[in-house]
Amino acid sequence: LLRDDPNVQSFAERELDGLLCGADAESELLPVLRTYLATGRNKSRTAQLHHVSRPALYRRLEAIEARLGVDLDDFEQAASVHIALLAHDAQQR
Repeated sequence: LLRDDPNVQSFAERELDGLLCGADAESELLPVLRTYLATGRNKSRTAQLHHVSRPALYRRLEAIEARLGVDLDDFEQAASVHIALLAHDAQQR
């Protein structure tokens, strides 16, 4: 399986390193990223699901982008992060 492939694990760790090493990774930013990508990058829906205002969501997304060094409005960058997150989540099972 792909989740057992060390290259896939390395890719996921490399792409998500800025979030995985932070103290608040699981508490706030990683779940927001997960929801944002799962909703097709729908900011309104993500804010609704996390019970936060859109400005609060924008601040969290900016923090995520800064930590990962990506632009989540760019499809290719967002797709790469999404694949890494799916691989990371599969490894955690």
